Amino acid sequence: MEKLFEKDDFQRRDEIQKTKKELEKLELCKSNLQNDLMDRVITSQDYQDMKVRLDKDIVLTKEKLIELQREVSPFKVYIQVEVLMLENLLEYYKKADGKTKMKILGTIFAEKLILEKGKVANPVFSEPI
Repeated sequence: MEKLFEKDDFQRRDEIQKTKKELEKLELCKSNLQNDLMDRVITSQDYQDMKVRLDKDIVLTKEKLIELQREVSPFKVYIQVEVLMLENLLEYYKKADGKTKMKILGTIFAEKLILEKGKVANPVFSEPI
């Protein structure tokens, strides 16, 4: 299931690749800028001005890349949290507060439960159940 969801995470992976290429391009520009300074094609003041701008762009791009790599796919969260909850629903229900218990019951039953002589009379389940 994780492999299936991983395929759907292509947009984030594409963005990571684009950001890596952008970072490489910025690093190359910085290297070329240093070469231009050494070859005396540009002045030291021009170099400093452009270097400051490039360094800022590099830092921002690196931060963006780190954030993209850190970002967890919503599908992975689904697998890691919700599926585990469903596997242990009874245990989760027993530990939950009243509001959470009502939400769980609300997803299982389509209508309010009616008790007759201590038993539930004709429960109506929600469509997926």
